[in-house]
Amino acid sequence: MDIAKKMMKALIAGYVLTLVMLLILTYVIKKFTLDEKTVDSIIGAVYLVGSFLGGMLAAWMAGRRRLVAGMFYGGLYMVILIIISSVMMKAPVYDTSSMVVKVLTGMVSGAIGGFFSP
Repeated sequence: MDIAKKMMKALIAGYVLTLVMLLILTYVIKKFTLDEKTVDSIIGAVYLVGSFLGGMLAAWMAGRRRLVAGMFYGGLYMVILIIISSVMMKAPVYDTSSMVVKVLTGMVSGAIGGFFSP
């Protein structure tokens, strides 16, 4: 049960960090004119950085099996993002293969964050 609380705290912190990065991106978009493809790429990078930092935090809080904790965090982080996106759009946002790729990249990013955790 203790690890679940730690993971939940790490998820909340990771989503707050992602929100801050997206707010900064909003300012950059308003300041400069960026095309849609560039913005989509930056948003994907923000999600990967959020997964990396959250995986690092989750692994640090777990204290052991850091790579596994980071990987679990990254997968959970991306699954929740996909669910929220689908609910907000009232339809599945991605096809199945895209979802699998996004979850796997989130897991890899979280695992790398877990690897580099203090």
